Amino acid sequence: MSGLRARQKEDRRNRIVSSAKRLFKEKGYEKTTIDSIAVAADVSGVTVHNYYGTKAGVLLALVIESDERLIEQLDVSLAREDGDLIELTLSFARQIMDHAIDNLEKDIWRQVIAAVTIEAGTQLSKAYSQLDEQLAFVLVRRLEAMQAQGRLFAGVNPLHLGRALFQLQNARFI
Repeated sequence: MSGLRARQKEDRRNRIVSSAKRLFKEKGYEKTTIDSIAVAADVSGVTVHNYYGTKAGVLLALVIESDERLIEQLDVSLAREDGDLIELTLSFARQIMDHAIDNLEKDIWRQVIAAVTIEAGTQLSKAYSQLDEQLAFVLVRRLEAMQAQGRLFAGVNPLHLGRALFQLQNARFI
């Protein structure tokens, strides 16, 4: 029975997030309500609140789902990179930007940044921050591999460099 219940919960989560994404694109963040998300997902507004707390929570869940796919994509594509540090950094930045633009409009990304601030300390905000750390570590792992292959100066700390390059990408994005 718990397997069925877990599948039903996952199905509801998927419907809520996909409905929210569609509504955010069609109507914009401000004009989308928890109730409109609930109607589109064929659940109650209480269910949306129970799963995500607020509209900002739904938005963060949408971005978390998107970032999980991005991390998988980057792990594969950057592993094929055989260029230098600059080429790796540019490929990383380009893929992140392309992914962001393909998944949400610029106005919605502004709301994401606000939501991370507003929802600071919540489970969803912590999950978002953990995904940012995982994105940075995709780059760190590639830098470590480059260093092991002798393609990156041995005196460079891949952890510090990878995090710094990721933060530069984040600043550029914002």
